[in-house]
Amino acid sequence: MSSVPKVLPFSSSSRIGDSIFVSGQGGLDPQTGAVVGPTLEEQTVQTMENILAILRKDNLDFCHVKKVNIYLSRRELYKEFNEIYARYFTAPYPARTTVYCDLNYDLLVEIDVVAEMSNGTM
Repeated sequence: MSSVPKVLPFSSSSRIGDSIFVSGQGGLDPQTGAVVGPTLEEQTVQTMENILAILRKDNLDFCHVKKVNIYLSRRELYKEFNEIYARYFTAPYPARTTVYCDLNYDLLVEIDVVAEMSNGTM
């Protein structure tokens, strides 16, 4: 398993108005930059924890997330991923897109989100 270089040319998140855009996160240990393990569960849990840590910098959590983009390395991971993902979100669920593609650093999953500062209803 590989690790991410220390400096990459992007921010972990950016804010426009009340919207927080979180860059794609993977199952990387935030201290070492190494992939946390070979399983989808290990990588997804760490990915979600990484996203939560970024959201918390703006006093947000998963209830503020309105859009999720998911990138899976293989279509066969979809069912297992949904079981893990369901631990983090409740109805009404955020809008979501899932794409299958090749990912950097031997990752099985990468996720980016858009969150809103206010938690008003639609």
